Amino acid sequence: MTALREQNNAIGWVSSIESERISIELDPSVIGMVKAGPSGVLPLGSINSYVTLAAGPHRLLAVITGLKVAEQQPSGRGEYGLPAAIRRELSATMIGRIEGSEFFSGLTNYPSLFAPVEVATRADLETIFRPSKGPSIRLGEAVVAPDQDVYLDANVLLARHSAVVGSTGSGKSCTLTAIIDGLLELDVPYSNIIIFDSNGEYSKCFQPGSERTKKANPFLIGPEPGAKSGLVVPHWFMNNEEHLSLLRASELAQAPLLQRAIADARLREGVESDLLSNVRIMSRVIGTIREIDQSGSRTPQPPLAGQFSSLESEISSLRKSAEEANQDEAASIWTGIGEFVAKWKDLDLVTDPKKAWDVHLTAEQRELFDAIVRGIEKKLDDAIDALGLGASVASADFDAPVHYSLEELYRTYLPDRIELESINEPRIVNYAATLLMRLSRLLADARYNFLTRVPEFDESLAAYLGHVLGYAGVASEASSAPPWELPPSDASKDALRHSVTVIDLSLIAADVLENVTALLARLIMDFAQRVDPRSSFPMLLVLEEAHRYIPNTSGGKDSRAAATFERIAKEGRKFGVSLMLASQRPGELSTTVVSQCGTLIAHRVVNELDQNLIRHATPLAGRDVLRQLPGLARQHAVVLGEAVSAPALARIAHVVDPPFSSDPDYIARWRSGPDAEPGSVIRQVAAKWQSSVESDGGTSL
Repeated sequence: MTALREQNNAIGWVSSIESERISIELDPSVIGMVKAGPSGVLPLGSINSYVTLAAGPHRLLAVITGLKVAEQQPSGRGEYGLPAAIRRELSATMIGRIEGSEFFSGLTNYPSLFAPVEVATRADLETIFRPSKGPSIRLGEAVVAPDQDVYLDANVLLARHSAVVGSTGSGKSCTLTAIIDGLLELDVPYSNIIIFDSNGEYSKCFQPGSERTKKANPFLIGPEPGAKSGLVVPHWFMNNEEHLSLLRASELAQAPLLQRAIADARLREGVESDLLSNVRIMSRVIGTIREIDQSGSRTPQPPLAGQFSSLESEISSLRKSAEEANQDEAASIWTGIGEFVAKWKDLDLVTDPKKAWDVHLTAEQRELFDAIVRGIEKKLDDAIDALGLGASVASADFDAPVHYSLEELYRTYLPDRIELESINEPRIVNYAATLLMRLSRLLADARYNFLTRVPEFDESLAAYLGHVLGYAGVASEASSAPPWELPPSDASKDALRHSVTVIDLSLIAADVLENVTALLARLIMDFAQRVDPRSSFPMLLVLEEAHRYIPNTSGGKDSRAAATFERIAKEGRKFGVSLMLASQRPGELSTTVVSQCGTLIAHRVVNELDQNLIRHATPLAGRDVLRQLPGLARQHAVVLGEAVSAPALARIAHVVDPPFSSDPDYIARWRSGPDAEPGSVIRQVAAKWQSSVESDGGTSL
């Protein structure tokens, strides 16, 4: 071992190799926990420190994950019964290779037994952690080398998705803010960072006049749902699956009814809604006429004559009204039906009840009666098809984001669709009762006005996408104003552009939060898929408390938000949509989404289930490093994945104006009391809570 001792940075040799794990036996001459040499004083044998070892033409890099003292064999005993000689072993995991002056993750070959091991020098650490050739973010500094910065490759971080996890109070929100600060430092005026803020923490980050605010020109949406805060989610943007999820429609009977009724509502509104309603009424009258004929009554002719007379009069009135209103389509429908109805007089029905006793339709009357009724039914069916609402006519794209009224859906289209389908299956009426009840409850609750009662506005989809993506005032000047406050008309173009959009969802009712986030995320993804050229409009979606949006659905509960974000996780990279998750309960996250995260920043995690999910979503070479998660200090995190050169324990950089996520000072508050008189605080909160219609709510926005 003389040659080994002559190498100033050498500390031992490889004593065992198992896949990417190795054991290192320290040279007996190495004493203490530091190594002094030409490169200065270097940490020796401490957890998370680095060593290098020869393997063919290259050097391999390994991170120390364990230390132990073993008895030297054969063992001898000293005067006090202690081992006469001991040997010290380090456990390490190989994570990459140094080729010349470049570091590369992954292994191409392995060392041999007894290969010499050296402490990684300052030059080695600079090779490992130096910024990539592309744009990089300074995240913090390596704990084992406090003067060595840890960088993230910005493009890799965004292209491969990422996750920041850790228990409450471990520093997740500050880490997210540090990353956002790093991105903004790269001079990116056209960045699109959209933060889904479920706890209302991030408005504090963007104080007026702060450096961060100057760079981001942030746009805050929420927290109070409604026009004043801009937190409006038009229901007509929802697709089929989102409608079914919101109204919890069962798949067997309710889902097909709801889907077709919404398609009906999208296709026909306003005057045609009244036309459809009247056509349905006429259909019911014809049904009544058939029931009278088949009832076995001893006096069938007078009531039949009465029904036909009323029908003829009503249709004549509807035709005249349509002609006066220049409603050509409606006038044509009523004229065609009226021609058949007028033939009832040829039946010569007995109208006097005294003379009609036991007088039934003759064979000739029966033939004409059937012809008249079938003709009217055919005309009514043709009218329904002409309106695009019949089963024989294909409607427009069921998922098209075309405006329709939820109130009209409840009042007209859904009941009419139920009635139409019940002709073939009478039980449909019972099956649909709970669906109608849920829709009624949704419309009756003012908390959901921001979703259910958004008024129609011009260029709605373009205006809304601009609203969310940070391009205010996208719609043309001739368009009607959207249901949220717009910037002043004289605002500069730069003032309308926002690099960071914070969507504060903290006051959204819990039972629709998932639906709202699913809709927002799906709109963003669908927009990105349609941009040409592809991925030329990249966006970053930051999900605070991500387990609320993308829960693990292995238990069988369907989650539209989870399905949407899983789709983004799997396909978003191709279209320029990146996810950055933050969660204190990673074990409750969708495993599909977590497995797609190429970069992981893990703060303290105590729960074993959470640790297991993180470990399973991590490459083998980094799993040993994660065993220290339960003991990490605040603001410290294990950083590993594709955006960082090598796994590292880092102290995250300090951020100014962090999110409002700090723990309350209970004792100080208990000593000083609330900011206002306690009774006044309680009254104000209770009054606002009990108000069924907020100042920004009501029946319209």
